[in-house]
Amino acid sequence: MTKARTAAIALLAAAATAASADDQIFVGGPAGAVYVADSDTGEFTYFACFCIGPIVSIQPLGSDLLVADSFGGLWQLDGVTGVFETGVWTGLQLVDMVVDGDDALVVTNSGELKRVSLDSGFPTETIPTPEPASSVATFDGRTYVGTTLGGVFSSDDNLEWGLTRYMTASIKTLSPRPEGLIIVDSAGQASVFDWLSGPDTGYYVSPDTVDAAYTGNFNLFTQAPGAVDVFAADTLLLVDTWTLPVEASAIFVRPGNVCKADTNRNGVLEAGDFSAWVAAYNRGDFIADQNNDLAVTPADFSAWVSAFNLGCD
Repeated sequence: MTKARTAAIALLAAAATAASADDQIFVGGPAGAVYVADSDTGEFTYFACFCIGPIVSIQPLGSDLLVADSFGGLWQLDGVTGVFETGVWTGLQLVDMVVDGDDALVVTNSGELKRVSLDSGFPTETIPTPEPASSVATFDGRTYVGTTLGGVFSSDDNLEWGLTRYMTASIKTLSPRPEGLIIVDSAGQASVFDWLSGPDTGYYVSPDTVDAAYTGNFNLFTQAPGAVDVFAADTLLLVDTWTLPVEASAIFVRPGNVCKADTNRNGVLEAGDFSAWVAAYNRGDFIADQNNDLAVTPADFSAWVSAFNLGCD
């Protein structure tokens, strides 16, 4: 545990250089366990376990977490205690999942993108994609799909898809951050597609990479053997690598949001923070919870205005 604690402290210390020192890092593993790095102690602790199958995705669901395993289970956990609240079985073999309103968009091991009801687990729609799907993400009202042929496509209605870019191999994971989309393929190549200027030149991470996330000014690439490569988002240079307490199959960072009003998390209070709050509110994202009541409600707008007027240190 000492080694794991040292790793987590280092990672959280790095995150403290941006407006995200209280971010919590959740890691899911192939045995079905979820661990969390506590932002106060810097120690990885056991959060929850289902012990059914490998965890393929951890996503925010209001103040809770929604966890998907490869055997088709969708498990809703209390976002603070990890206590199981409810769950559904989709009957599908899953490789990825993202929350979309009252539903989940899931990618199956046969390359299909499906909409699944979070109430029943029943698939309600098969969404045609240009190529067999391997990963899915949503951001600002758009759906992004990575494919087994290395393509990344986006759509605002899940009907007409536009090409975002091609990578060299099957897309392993997609992870949005405020200024762009993190893309990793199975050959270990990574890229950040800037929402305004398009793709960067790319860089090499590792073919062991299974998932990606971000905290502050850092991109996090989780490796299956149980490590996190931390790259500076601005220079794309490797900052360090830390060992996790378990093998890894998914990662999720819950924003601590030290400066509550900085909802686009770029370190500056600006008009863009309002649209970022609206988008987060519509997604039911943690970052929209401005009054810290562990729920996303209209009252959070008044709390955001007050925080914006107070400013950030």
